[in-house]
Amino acid sequence: MEMRPNNTPNMMEIPPKLKEYIDNNRGSLPPITDPDEPLQIDSLGLIRMVAFLENDLGYRVEDEELIAENFVTMRALGELLETKTPTAPTWQVKAPAQEGIPTFTVKREK
Repeated sequence: MEMRPNNTPNMMEIPPKLKEYIDNNRGSLPPITDPDEPLQIDSLGLIRMVAFLENDLGYRVEDEELIAENFVTMRALGELLETKTPTAPTWQVKAPAQEGIPTFTVKREK
C-alpha cells in the first residue's frame, strides 16, 4: 500500500464512490477520516457493502474473503481491494410477468 510521508495510507486508494457509500451508510457516525478507524458495520451492513462492491464497482469478493478482518477499517478494505482488478459492474432488472408477456432479464454493463 502506498504510504504518505506521515506513514498513513493514501485514502485515494479507496475508490471515491466506496468512501462516499461508507460515509453515507454509517448512520449518525461522522465520515471516516482515519484509515485505522473502525468502520463499525454490522453483518447486514457487510452484505450490503459487498453487494455495492460487486454490483456498482465491479469487484468480486470471494466467499473466503468474507471475514471481519477484511472489512474492519478503510486500511483493511484497501488492502483487500489492492489484490483485485475490478471488472465492469453489472446489474439486472427482472420485468414482472404479465398475462401473455414472457418474463425477461435485462443485464447492463457499465
